Amino acid sequence: MNLIFAAKSLLVTRAANGDAWYLPNSSQLQALSYQPSLIQIDGVNILGSISSDIDLSPFPELRLVNLRQALNFFGMEMIEKIIHAEQMLFYQSTHRYCGSCGQATSLSTAGKWLHCSSCEHEIYPRISPAMIVAITRGNQLLMAQANNFAPEVWSVLAGFCEVGESLEQTVHREVFEEVGIKIKNVQYWGSQYWPFPNSLMVGFTAEYESGEIVLDTNEMRTAGFFTKDEIPGRPSTHLSIASRLIDDFIAKH
Repeated sequence: MNLIFAAKSLLVTRAANGDAWYLPNSSQLQALSYQPSLIQIDGVNILGSISSDIDLSPFPELRLVNLRQALNFFGMEMIEKIIHAEQMLFYQSTHRYCGSCGQATSLSTAGKWLHCSSCEHEIYPRISPAMIVAITRGNQLLMAQANNFAPEVWSVLAGFCEVGESLEQTVHREVFEEVGIKIKNVQYWGSQYWPFPNSLMVGFTAEYESGEIVLDTNEMRTAGFFTKDEIPGRPSTHLSIASRLIDDFIAKH
C-alpha cells in the first residue's frame, strides 16, 4: 500500500479508462525515483511524504489531489487508513522536539506516540474535539456557508470545543455565535475522526427554538432553512459526517 502525501494532498493515479483513481503502485514510484520514508503503523508500511512542488509533468497519470477531494475516491475502510496515515505524518512533523526540555523526539517502541529520551516525556497525538449539528425547523434543515467554503459547498454548522465546556455547551454556543438562534432537544447522533487538522467530529441533531438568523460575518457567508428539495449544496466529501447528517435528514423528511 503506497500512501504518499504532500501536505494536505494525496498522490493518486488515474485508471486507464479515466473513470477511477487509485493509489500509485511500486513501479510508478520507481519511475518517479521516489524513495519513501516508510513508517510502520499497526504492522503495515503505509506512510511517505514528498514535497508539494514535485514535478509530475513526466507522469500524466499521477496527480496530487487535495485530501478532501481524494477521500471521495475510496471506500470507508481505505479512508480510515488514509486519515490515520496522514495524521501520523502531521503529528510527527509538528512534534519533532520535546515541549518540556527541547530535545529531539523519536517514535516510541509501541510506534503510536513520540518519546523524549532526554527527559522521558511522552507526547501523544493531539485530538481536537468539535461538534457538528443538524438543526431542523419542522421539515427544514439549517444549511450554511462558511467564508472559506467554495461557492457550491454548503453544510451544517460545526465548531471546536473550548476549554471548560461540554460538547452540548459547545453546540449551543457555536450555533448562537455563528447564526444567532437558540436551539433545543440536542441529541447525540454519531462521531467521526476528521483530519482537518486533527478533529474528532461529534455529531448532534437539534431543533430550532427561537430567534432570527444573524450571521457572524467573520466566519459565515450565508445561512438559511431549506426543505430537502431546496438544499442548495453539499459538503465536498460525500462520506463526511456532515454529508451523512444531511442524508439522514433527507431520509426522514
